[in-house]
Amino acid sequence: MRGVYQDFLELVVNFSDSEIGYFHLYEEAKETLKVTVWSKSVLDNCSTTIESHYSLSEAGIWTDAIRERHWVVHNQYTPKGTKGLLEEHFELRNHLAFPLFIAGKVVAVIGVGNKSTDYQDDDIRKICHFIDSIWQKVGHKVNRIRAREQLIEAEFLQQGPQQILLEMLKAISHTLELRDPYTADHQKHVAYICTEIAKELHLEEKVCLGLYVGALIHDIGKMLIPSSILTKPGTLFEEELLLLKTHPRHGVEIFRDTHFPWPIKDMIGQHHERLDGSGYPKGLTEHEICLEAKIIAVADTFDAMSNNRPYRVAPGKKKAIEVLMQGRGIVYDHYVVDAFMRCYERDPTFAGCYG
Repeated sequence: MRGVYQDFLELVVNFSDSEIGYFHLYEEAKETLKVTVWSKSVLDNCSTTIESHYSLSEAGIWTDAIRERHWVVHNQYTPKGTKGLLEEHFELRNHLAFPLFIAGKVVAVIGVGNKSTDYQDDDIRKICHFIDSIWQKVGHKVNRIRAREQLIEAEFLQQGPQQILLEMLKAISHTLELRDPYTADHQKHVAYICTEIAKELHLEEKVCLGLYVGALIHDIGKMLIPSSILTKPGTLFEEELLLLKTHPRHGVEIFRDTHFPWPIKDMIGQHHERLDGSGYPKGLTEHEICLEAKIIAVADTFDAMSNNRPYRVAPGKKKAIEVLMQGRGIVYDHYVVDAFMRCYERDPTFAGCYG
């Protein structure tokens, strides 16, 4: 659902001629905020953090709109500290925030800031009307996503983890490992890295399990690539590279008649897609790519660049980090790259010890 809120926020930031924006969900009964979403302009200049919950009393000026249950404006703002801002916080020159309601209860707050001029009454009226015209549509889309999640939950409870794993074992054989030991090891490495990223993102346990399973078989389509290409020493020809790039489609085809309570086929088919549409096989963009595939993309890139392949010497971990940081927010998800980097900076050996 973060993607829905991100799109909503970007629309409001652009409409209001602002430079920055944020969105928080709010639990009125607990006076607690959750789901922090920053505009891309903030993400491009600050490291992200995933705050699962924090108290209204600990938040900054943007929560005045929640307390007053009405829009609030701060023109020519003079900061009195950095309470509630990112660790490397952005400069705030002016600010406008709106509470969002459902059935009379405040359920969220959205705010914008750093307009080139002060926010005037006419600006506030127009922005308020714009938000009202979209907020209901956002709610409908979120409800559809929640309904899908409830269906997945019901299927998960009905099938049970043992039956799910049995289904997986039907699709997986030892053939890939016998044909291509590198890919078999690579998938295990990627699955481990994905698990650590998922923990850092505070994903639910069921999502983490599905991500692990999907990552463990994300290259299963290479079973249909000639072993002469997979194990070829030296540089691949262009035609061979093009054939190698068909493995996501082959992987989806292998799992065509299987059903899991996770987007396994999307993970397999989308792990080489990129936010800007430069990936393959379909050239999907940002919110067309599932979160699990975005996580696999980061882990896959790091491990692939850190280890030698039959047809090339590894660029190394330092170069892999450089590529991830250069692609942050462009081809790789901001939040996923930042979560990976927090894991790596805490323990640079974590992505080299796979258990």
